[in-house]
Amino acid sequence: MIITTVFTFMIFTISVYGNEEAPIRHPDFGLNVKQMIQNHGYPFENHTLLTDDGYILEIHRIPYGRNISIKDETRPPVLLLPGLFCSSVDWVNVGTEKSLGFILADQGYDIWLGNPRGTTWSRKHTQLNPDRDEDFWNFSFHEIAYYDLPMIIDHILDVTHHKSLFYVGHSQGTTLLFILASMKPEYNYKVRLSVALAPSAYLTHARASYDVSLLDLWKRLEPVIRPNELHEVLPRTPIYGTLAQIFCNDYSPLRHVCVEIVYLLTGSHSGDQLNKTLIPVILWNTPAGSSVKQLTHYMQMHLSKSFQQYDYGKQMNLKKYGQLKPPKYHLNKVTTPHLLYRGSDDTLSTKKDVDKLASKLQNVIVNREIP
Repeated sequence: MIITTVFTFMIFTISVYGNEEAPIRHPDFGLNVKQMIQNHGYPFENHTLLTDDGYILEIHRIPYGRNISIKDETRPPVLLLPGLFCSSVDWVNVGTEKSLGFILADQGYDIWLGNPRGTTWSRKHTQLNPDRDEDFWNFSFHEIAYYDLPMIIDHILDVTHHKSLFYVGHSQGTTLLFILASMKPEYNYKVRLSVALAPSAYLTHARASYDVSLLDLWKRLEPVIRPNELHEVLPRTPIYGTLAQIFCNDYSPLRHVCVEIVYLLTGSHSGDQLNKTLIPVILWNTPAGSSVKQLTHYMQMHLSKSFQQYDYGKQMNLKKYGQLKPPKYHLNKVTTPHLLYRGSDDTLSTKKDVDKLASKLQNVIVNREIP
């Protein structure tokens, strides 16, 4: 009876609110990152890279802004790395006035948008099939930092003929640079300045939401993940965007429900920063996928209260690391200048954890909370 009622309501909603004549479809809805960038009048380039362990990455470039007609090698390169479950599109999907990728391009920067392995545009390997081979998903953000990020940085510097670049990371994007700069200190000199949005290294005080702890959430997820041998989490699918277009458009009676779900997943609506009209646009391309091992690694760091490598268990740790516990990342080796910014309502990147991170880094210029 309940299923029949829900189905009937869905058909009713589609018939009343989903017709093509109704002004509910945003012009960016249904577009991928290339189409979105070009749709707004910006140039687009796709670059394909091969990592040392066989992953095929695609990174995207906006070489100049709308009011500039030619490339100029004097433009400083900026690398933007997204957070977990996100991809290059998340830097350009909220319009030309709000998207950091577009804003920086118009201000004269050479913009590069990274796609970590396992996400929509980097879901490829020379030998492994992500849909059949579980070994494809045997990576955490450690491997992304160790293999993907230096490959991306070196490619950008080689193409642009610059010696260093600016780096903007969000959440996992910040984790990647902290790891790379600690394990391969030479890359400290290849990053002129790091802007860390929602810095993620220490997660001791992180929560899934104000009402749910990370441990409680993990206890609910793990019984689903383990028995079903899941290796990939939330890959990109048009289903999310299609449902959002039906139920979350500006004329839908359920729009307020969609908004509350977004707030539940991303944080409080303090300041009302969310452009609710763009929910279908955002969900057309996001989430973009990740490995279960990435989630597990973050959970391990939360429980251990340490910024450390992946914990395989004592026996495997001894074989892999030569010690019973996983090695810690040595943040004292990170000399890149950092600007640290976190939202006041962020339950994952908390003040206590970011302050601890700032105390470990050598060169913090700004550590600021944004209302």
